[in-house]
Amino acid sequence: MQAKTLSLFPLALAAFIGQAQADTAAVLTAKAPIQISAEAKRFDLVQVDGANHRLLAAHSQAGTLTVIDLGNDTLLKEIPADEKVSGVAIDSADGKYFAGGLHGVAVIDSKTLEKTGFIATNGPTDDMAFDPQGGKLYVTHDDGTELWVIDAKKDAIVGHIDIPGVPEIIAMAPADGRLYINIKDKNEVAVIDLAKGAVLSTWPTPATDSPHGLALDAHAGRLYVAGHSAKVSVLSLPDGKSLPGIDIGDGRVDQIAFDPSTDRLYIPSSGRLVEVDTSKGTVLGEVAIAKGTHSVAVDPESHLAWIVYADDKASYAQAFSATH
Repeated sequence: MQAKTLSLFPLALAAFIGQAQADTAAVLTAKAPIQISAEAKRFDLVQVDGANHRLLAAHSQAGTLTVIDLGNDTLLKEIPADEKVSGVAIDSADGKYFAGGLHGVAVIDSKTLEKTGFIATNGPTDDMAFDPQGGKLYVTHDDGTELWVIDAKKDAIVGHIDIPGVPEIIAMAPADGRLYINIKDKNEVAVIDLAKGAVLSTWPTPATDSPHGLALDAHAGRLYVAGHSAKVSVLSLPDGKSLPGIDIGDGRVDQIAFDPSTDRLYIPSSGRLVEVDTSKGTVLGEVAIAKGTHSVAVDPESHLAWIVYADDKASYAQAFSATH
């Protein structure tokens, strides 16, 4: 009996390993890519306009705002904006898109998809976020230490907010009157009081070095912070307490995206699109994507995760659906 049990052990071990491999296999299914341009020009950040069911992408090397119809997966327009377009924001009430670049922020009519104005800044922009409660657009000074505050109705800078270091991705929480922003050179998140226009506090990101990607789960009261580390930091709201991090393996992360309806966090990192179940704090799986891809957004209607990227031939947008 003992010999028989030992002879079965390798089979049981093999079955266990096989199941473990299946559990960590790719759980995302790639849709056919949409070619944006026949030129291999890289993108920066992306957002989804849920009201108009569109994907908006800062086509950085092309100097345009890319607009894709998510109803039929077609390119609507490449809109000239500025050199090195980086961030995108949406003002649904006033029918405006904002696209920031090297010299300022382009204002685009969301109905006609025409550029209607330009707000000059005294330095290059990066990420931006719109506060629908206050009607203000907050724009980071790329590698600077300030946020520009723009009146979205007047299309004019009306002030700035000093921040404690070099900014990265922003997460807006209008219901709480707060804006969260990663400070990459300090390994912390700055909490900004929108009413006071000032930094309220700073929170360390103990599991994450050079924090870039930032996603807000308002319902569960969590912030997810990813950067150049194997772990994603998880911070509780509203106090910023550090919770157990999430191990994603090799981390070279810029933008991340959270789907509150499914508790899924999507992280492009080092040639992989990683899917995380935030309710369990575990990686569900990953799928290979083009190296250098660092932008992602989630369509709240279809729950597809969208990336934008360029290879050596052209530039594309592509969607991925969960298979579980």
